[in-house]
Amino acid sequence: MSFFSLVLLALALSIDCFTVCLVFGMQRSAYRRALKPGEKDPFPSLGGTAAKAGLVFAVYHIIMIVLGWLLGWGVNAIVARYDHWFAFALLLGIGVKTIIDGFNARDAQLKVHSMFDWKSLLLMGLAVSIDAFAVGISLKMIEVSLLEICTVVPVVVFLASLSGVFLGFHTHKQMKRISLPAVNLIGGLVLIGIGVRILIEHLSGV
Repeated sequence: MSFFSLVLLALALSIDCFTVCLVFGMQRSAYRRALKPGEKDPFPSLGGTAAKAGLVFAVYHIIMIVLGWLLGWGVNAIVARYDHWFAFALLLGIGVKTIIDGFNARDAQLKVHSMFDWKSLLLMGLAVSIDAFAVGISLKMIEVSLLEICTVVPVVVFLASLSGVFLGFHTHKQMKRISLPAVNLIGGLVLIGIGVRILIEHLSGV
C-alpha cells in the first residue's frame, strides 16, 4: 500500500472523530457564551480541550489497530458479530445523556454535560475506533508495516480531531442564536446518528 493510500485510509477512519470534535468545539463556544459576567471558565483552553480529544482518539486507534494486527482473523468472526452493536449502544447512551444533561436544571450552574467528562470521552473514543480493529486485521494480510500504520493513522486522527474542535468553536461563534441546550441537542443527535450509521453499515455489509 502506498503512502497516499494509507493517508486516505486514515482520513476515512478519522471522519467520525472529526464529527464528534466538531460538536466539542461548538459546545465549548456555547458554554463560554452562557457564562455570566465575571464567571470563570473552569475548563482548559480550547487548545487543551482539542488536544485531549485528539490524543484519546489517536491512542484508541493505535490500540485497536495493534489488537487487530495481533489477534488476526481468528477472532474477527466473533468480534464482527457484536462490535457494531457495542458501538451503537455506547453512542446511543452518550447521545441520549448529552441531550438530557443539556436541559437538566441540576446542571444549570456549570451548564456542562457528559461529553466534557473523561469517562464519556474514553467511551466515545472506543466507539469511534472500532473500525480500526478490522483495518489492523486487513492490513496485516497485505503485509503493510505495522509501524507505518501506527504512525500515519494516529497523526491524521489527531489532526482531524484538532481541526474539528477549532472549526466547531469558530462556526458556533458565528451562530449567535444557538444556545447551549440547542448545541447539546445537536451533539446528542450527531452521536446517535453516528451510532445508527455504524449499525446500518455493518448490518447491510457495506
